[in-house]
Amino acid sequence: MNWGDRILGGDVMGREAQGRILKWLSFVNWVVLTLAVLATLTGAVISLLTWPFPQVADNGGGLADIWIATELGAGVALFATIATWLTDKRHPAFWIAELALAVAVLIALYYGITSR
Repeated sequence: MNWGDRILGGDVMGREAQGRILKWLSFVNWVVLTLAVLATLTGAVISLLTWPFPQVADNGGGLADIWIATELGAGVALFATIATWLTDKRHPAFWIAELALAVAVLIALYYGITSR
């Protein structure tokens, strides 16, 4: 039994449970990454479509909100990319990336709720 087995408990059931948790976490990361990329692309398309028409953007006053939401989506997508990659590679620092991703998602949700 090596040092890593002693930390993880050294039993097969513990490793199977850890593998299932990491697979589930990877799936959630991929879902968050997909949604963040789609939201970012949607915001970018809306921004590009309204850019030549400042009167349309000024009527609703929401172009600045769309830009901020697009930037938040890009940030979440970046954190989701890093977290997904580290989780899939079973890197020891993947928990830090998961925590950063959770904070980024919470910030984006907070902005989305409070900007209405």
